[in-house]
Amino acid sequence: MSRPITTELVLLAAGLLVMRSAAAQQATPPEDQPSGEPGEDETEIIEVVDRAPPGSHTEVNKEELERYEYDDLHKLLGATAGLNVRDEDGYGLRPNIGMRGAAADRSAKITLMEDGVLSGPAPYTAPAAYYVPLVTRMSRIDVTKGPSSIRFGPATVGGAINMIGEPFPAERAGYVDVAGGSDRYGKLHARAAQRQERWGVMAEYVKLRTNGFKELDGGGDTGFDKDDIQVTGRVMSAPTATTYHTLDLRAGYGEETSNETYTGLTDEDFTLAPQRRYVGTALDQMNWDHWRLRATHRVDLGLHTRIETIAYRNKFHRAWGKVDAFVGQRDLYDLIAEPDAGANAVYYAILTGRADTSSPDEELILGTNDRRFTSQGIQTALATEQATGPLKHHVDAGVRIHFDRADRRRLEDGYDMVNGALVRSQRQRAIVLDSRAETIALATFAQDRIHYKKLELTVGLRVEMIDTRFADRLTDEVRDAAYSVIVPGGGAAYHLSDELSVLAGVHRGFVPVAPSSADDVRPESSVNYEVGARWRDDRINVDLIGFFSDYGNLKGSCTLASGCTEAMEGQEYNGGNVHVWGLEAQAGGELPVDKRRKLAMPFAVAYTLTQSAFQHAFSSEFGGWGDVMEGDELPYLPPHQLAVSTGLKHPRGDFGATARWRAESRDVAGQGEIPPEVLAQSLFTIDLAAHVRVKPWAELYATCSNLLDEQVIISRRPYGARPNPPRMFAVGYKARF
Repeated sequence: MSRPITTELVLLAAGLLVMRSAAAQQATPPEDQPSGEPGEDETEIIEVVDRAPPGSHTEVNKEELERYEYDDLHKLLGATAGLNVRDEDGYGLRPNIGMRGAAADRSAKITLMEDGVLSGPAPYTAPAAYYVPLVTRMSRIDVTKGPSSIRFGPATVGGAINMIGEPFPAERAGYVDVAGGSDRYGKLHARAAQRQERWGVMAEYVKLRTNGFKELDGGGDTGFDKDDIQVTGRVMSAPTATTYHTLDLRAGYGEETSNETYTGLTDEDFTLAPQRRYVGTALDQMNWDHWRLRATHRVDLGLHTRIETIAYRNKFHRAWGKVDAFVGQRDLYDLIAEPDAGANAVYYAILTGRADTSSPDEELILGTNDRRFTSQGIQTALATEQATGPLKHHVDAGVRIHFDRADRRRLEDGYDMVNGALVRSQRQRAIVLDSRAETIALATFAQDRIHYKKLELTVGLRVEMIDTRFADRLTDEVRDAAYSVIVPGGGAAYHLSDELSVLAGVHRGFVPVAPSSADDVRPESSVNYEVGARWRDDRINVDLIGFFSDYGNLKGSCTLASGCTEAMEGQEYNGGNVHVWGLEAQAGGELPVDKRRKLAMPFAVAYTLTQSAFQHAFSSEFGGWGDVMEGDELPYLPPHQLAVSTGLKHPRGDFGATARWRAESRDVAGQGEIPPEVLAQSLFTIDLAAHVRVKPWAELYATCSNLLDEQVIISRRPYGARPNPPRMFAVGYKARF
């Protein structure tokens, strides 16, 4: 039914040998330039690296990460042009992030990484991001779109997000962050590091918890509790070594218990009490644990060549038990959308506790999706800077062999509603899904950034060879598939002056199909174009980029999170030709206000215009599409998004304010005015933050999110209207030593 583990090990070992051999051959320093000593062209070569690469790239630095102390990746990236999110639980526990029109559902169509390594539970087999690294552990987040994104993968239609953890300090260091706030929110983040000349060790612990902002009928916790611990050890060469090596060994463990549900509200109930939760969801709970191991070896061969090899293994287990159907009404999405239609009125009364279960068809089904994931691999990347005559090159090349597996089981238990409480029924537990899916993928890439006078050219190629297997243990069905894909990309930038440049690029977009997909489902494929201009000076950075994505085939993935029924879960659908186009405008910087008092004003503006249109008519069982007409817009893709932030900054403290506005979008593909029953409403929020540094090593801070306490319907998936979080406050203390 599945490949022997020895096959996996042989493939991984063979991949490592290939990578190390290829890297060693490519990484030899030039004979006329000894390792560790600068060559005569060093200044010019380094200048190539320091310039922003052709294509769209945004960096969220440590100062921005700490300004509002967001734990929610949605909020943190809300001020980044080109990104679209679909909020679900209000805390970003299961982030839904898309880029340039790529569907946001569970962030499955973008590449999510932690320190350059794929972070999803099973990035090829089951890319849905039910696990995401804790934002509070990060020191920087890189967002890459356009041709440069082909370095990552497997998904290249939108782009990549790389979450970068705290680097090793140069000496002994410690950090503590303690905070509390609304709904019994609590945070403890502690980090300690010891650094010597030839070794170092760093340990980090994070705890996050809250009782939740939703109000469960009859009372109960609707929040979450998270713990995460990580330890990293390092050994390294002597500082005087000509060839400098570092070896990091990292182990981490995280766990979460969240009393979260897939069930929202009817529109009428939302109007009366947007924070309400029906009593029928009282037992809904997600539990997961995540183990991660990593070994990273880096060698610097002089100033201009570096090789980094990473071996990694992640294990993730989640079990989410939640009400998602009745015995006699399996489509909970339609039930909540039309609670008064026919027999739906009876089921709705039971879901809300106003009526008792009176027949077997009226039993609620609590489905537990029990999933076990493995993700492991080895990757080697080479970065080198060389000169050939008047041309300066920055070359990135790499190879990765990756294996991931998803074991899926679905258990269904029956519950009766009795006097406003759930009681286990006589129905025996049923196992309705038991399957294993796995993927082995070999990926290689090479990209050369060439600098000649005022011109920069980037040419790159990615090749993916993918082998999948799916086995249904209930029916004994086994399916194998193998295919390969070539993902080219290139870009150009011309520097009109030291500050102003123009750019253009084109690359192929690709998203692999799931092993469980039907034979006629094709990978998602597109050709993506961008053109724009960039300004860089000592105070202000500005990017203005237009983009156009021509999808040869848009792929829809059916999950419970997207509102599909249990019987449809795991199926994928071809959506055919779609056009997505728009504009990204991003500006930021820091302006001096009073140099004598060291007072400055940081600011940032991000605007995204996105339009989309199906290029043909068809009917689909995928809930987000339905009966599509030519010209219909994609769901959950707001045409306008705007974020503006500013503040005052001083060595002794700072104050900041951020305003965000997101236009309305539709729950189902369509065009023209959006009907109220499929409307995801526009949202305007203001967030505030203030920091006071009482000592050079200690500070107090306070934050307020959603100052105006505006709550709207931000999503209707999976089942019913869902609110954004209300106004929330938090206060905290940080110490650095």
